Amino acid sequence: MSKTKHVLFVCTGNSCRSIMAEGYFEKRIKEEKLKVEVRSAGTLGIEGMKPSREVIQLFKEEKILPEEYRSTPLTKELVEWADIVLVMEDRHKETILTVVPAAESKIKYLRGFDPETEEKEIPDPIGMSFEAYKETFDVIKKTIEGLIKWAKQ
Repeated sequence: MSKTKHVLFVCTGNSCRSIMAEGYFEKRIKEEKLKVEVRSAGTLGIEGMKPSREVIQLFKEEKILPEEYRSTPLTKELVEWADIVLVMEDRHKETILTVVPAAESKIKYLRGFDPETEEKEIPDPIGMSFEAYKETFDVIKKTIEGLIKWAKQ
């Protein structure tokens, strides 16, 4: 029997990008019936914040229940729990390495799971238009499909 994989998504505030990735990935792993546990966290250390209203709207369009999501601070325990830690930007990787230097081999860029781009970062839409959030979510959804392939291995 295969081991359950542990996936941690990390962004800055854990109110949009990593929450979008967590919510959509959870939806997809349920559809694919995969043994994966998913969490997300933010490097700013904010706890209990609801997703942004733009994320709530996007989740409703995807039939994801936004009420379940609250921001979680990045901790050493979360990083150690994860088999893979997926970041959105260089600074997220740098922050994780200050918390858990031994985690370098498990840190990957989420966008690295999109074979159709050389880009590695996913820009933060915070404070921008709904369209910017939608564009970010579309990028995340595309990368999640590559991550599903990884989860099936």
